[in-house]
Order: sequence, then C-alpha cells, then structure tokens
Amino acid sequence: MKQENNFKINRESNSHYISADKIVYRTDLGNSSKIVSMSNNSTSGSCIKKLSKYEYIDTRTGERKYYDLDKPTDIKDVKRKVRKYEELVIYNFTGGKNELFITLTCRDKITDLKVIKDRYKEFLKNIQTDYKGLECIALFETTSNSYWHIHLFLKYVDTSKVLTIPHQDLLNKYWTYGYVHIIRNFNTFKNLGHSKDSRQEKLERLTNFPKGFRMYLKTRGIKTPPKEKIPYKDCPEYQSSDYSVTKTDTYIIRNENTDAIVNAITTIMYRNNKPKTEM
Repeated sequence: MKQENNFKINRESNSHYISADKIVYRTDLGNSSKIVSMSNNSTSGSCIKKLSKYEYIDTRTGERKYYDLDKPTDIKDVKRKVRKYEELVIYNFTGGKNELFITLTCRDKITDLKVIKDRYKEFLKNIQTDYKGLECIALFETTSNSYWHIHLFLKYVDTSKVLTIPHQDLLNKYWTYGYVHIIRNFNTFKNLGHSKDSRQEKLERLTNFPKGFRMYLKTRGIKTPPKEKIPYKDCPEYQSSDYSVTKTDTYIIRNENTDAIVNAITTIMYRNNKPKTEM
C-alpha cells in the first residue's frame, strides 16, 4: 500500500472486469495494446498546464506558478514518464535484425546529467553520419552510486536491413568514454527490464532526476503510439481471438479519512496474435 496526500492506493488481485459499454482509454502499441478503465473518468484530467520547465498554470484557479526545482521528483511523476517511455519503445521496436540494444557507461563516473547528455548527442551525431536512416530512443539512468549511464534502443527504419555495429567501432570511434554492451534486440520486453534491480528500486532512483530534464531522448522518426477514448466493446481486443491478455492490474483509490472509493483503475495488456510486420 502506498500513501499520497489524503489518498491510499491498494492493488487488487481479482477485480479486472470491464463492462462492454464502459468508456476506456486504448493505446495501440503495435504488436501489443493497452486498455485502461476508470470508474471515475473525471479524475483522470490534470489540473496542471505546463508552460515551460520552470512555470505552469493551475487550471482550477488560473494562477501561474513555478516548479520547485529543488524538491525531489515525485514517484508518481516518475511512473508516468517511465510508462510513456515504455510505450514509445514497445510501439517502435518490435525486435529483429534491424534493431540493437546498447548500454553506454562512463569510466570517469559522471554524476552530472548535462555531461552525459552532451556525450550522447555527440555519439548520436557521429553514428548517424556513418549509419544513415537510424532512429533511436535513449534512457538515462543512474547506478546505486549515482553514476549516469545510457540504455539505447537503435534501429534501421527499413526492416529488411541488418543493423550491425562492430563492438570495437563503438569503443574506439563512437563512444570512447567507457564500457559498451551491445546485443541484438530480439526481445523488446526483456530489454526494457534490463536492470538487475527490482522495478521499485529503479523507479525510486529516478526520483533523483533533476526537474526540468527529460529522462529519455528520441529521434524525430520515433512515432507516438495512437490513443483513443472509446467504448470497450468497440475495441478490437473485445471478445476477439486475435488478442491474448498478457497482464492485468487494478488499483483502488480511497480517501484516507472516509475510506470512500475515489476511483478504481483497471489496466489490461494485450498481445496481438497476428503481429504486424511493419507500422
């Protein structure tokens, strides 16, 4: 159980039913998809409108406010950003000979995020000069000692091409700062869970991420997963043998003072049994 403000959130193990007429939020992830149902859809909207990395407007009052950049990032915000990153990866990287998963580290133990991002931009510029038609998503993480490193999904857009980058070229030409690990991305979901640490430990470390900085960077050709708000019965997954359920989660949100249920959020992940070869 996790407590935030005056709410408490409990994960339920067997409350995953969604009625046919219920309005849901569907995200197309290519060969996968996600359905989210809320008992109270009115609570899903944000009361924050971001103006810049320093300012936002409280839409309830119209008041212009400033982010507290010294305050640690809230883990709820971290989870939201990680979910968006994972959706981008799953939608754009389906696994194949045209894809690689690379980890880049620094032997000089960098603790400054700006430094590691500048090094990444230099790396990307150089490698895209030699390998035309590359697209990628890079996630910046720290170790338990707060040293920055990069996890990178890289691909040719042309799925018929084989992407091969010699390890020595990575070390001696493109990334001269430290250790490099490179594998073919045959399993996107496995590589998303690359860390030896638990997911909770990984999320908690990301709360130390400086406010105003992105946790990940993507190239222009990376596509945003399409989302829609429709009745569950109109989703292609509804009562269809073309899709299989891979994961279900339900969270019940209650008011701590009254114990009244504020919202119930059910998420169902599906796998397309007839996968798309191209997006």
